[in-house]
Amino acid sequence: MFRTAFAIIGAATVVACAQGSTGAAEIIAKIDVGQGPCAATFTEGAVWASVFRTNEVVRIDPATNAITNRLSVDGGPCGISVGAGAVWLMTNTGNTVQRIDPATSRVVATIPVGVGPYDVLFAFGAVWVTNFGDGTIHRIDPARNRVVRRIRIIGQPAGLAATTSALWVGDSFGRSIVRINPRTSRVVRRVQTGGRAPEWLASRGRFVWASNRLAGSVAKIDERRNRRVALIRRVGTWPVDAGIVAGSLWVPNQRSNTIARIDLARNRVVERIPVGRGPFVVPDHPTELWVGSFGGTDIWRIRPS
Repeated sequence: MFRTAFAIIGAATVVACAQGSTGAAEIIAKIDVGQGPCAATFTEGAVWASVFRTNEVVRIDPATNAITNRLSVDGGPCGISVGAGAVWLMTNTGNTVQRIDPATSRVVATIPVGVGPYDVLFAFGAVWVTNFGDGTIHRIDPARNRVVRRIRIIGQPAGLAATTSALWVGDSFGRSIVRINPRTSRVVRRVQTGGRAPEWLASRGRFVWASNRLAGSVAKIDERRNRRVALIRRVGTWPVDAGIVAGSLWVPNQRSNTIARIDLARNRVVERIPVGRGPFVVPDHPTELWVGSFGGTDIWRIRPS
């Protein structure tokens, strides 16, 4: 009964609309997963993608680009993360985090959280979920599958990222992001990002990048200094949930239908790739871009130049 509708685009390329780039990115596949692909994550031998409008998670075999399983989940699945031997999924209208066993492709636990979950992240031995509707972040103990701490912030918590020693939370309508001490589960600081609606975050080492959604810019923040150290402008229209792939930061621009590549050393956009409608999330991956067309049905698998 598994649906395996997919299309492999052999030797196709997307011309890079780049500032200082002459290469091209290769489209490996466009995989039709259903209406509203939101986010993806990776386990050994599998890609797991949430499909927002059909309330499903699909398992994709990266060797064949075929869908090998579909799971029915709670309403509005989007953010997805891996840790403690499980896949963790937040459901925006279901108000839950669901634990999926990657060995059996089954939901093995459903954990009630706050109102309007927005993102989920496994970090520092715990599962963290932001609740946009009630201004909270919940910490879940994966050993007990239950919420063990509730953190309230001023603002509307959105994306999550972890640096070396801090958990960071984006704010959908503010001008700063929130730093949380993961050991105490307490808010310790807000850091200004130099733009409006720093909603979505990416991280590596001691640095976190915040997409200023309403300003079209990305802020780079150093956790050691607790301040912004760079502001990358003219990224695109409505930049959202970025990821680090092949040593660069890739930022989806939801209203430009592009992905911008930011050079981490030079702190500037060096390439833009046109993709499907409404790209939303680029997950971290060693070598490839896996980006869903939230306004369509496809996940694009791209090998950057």
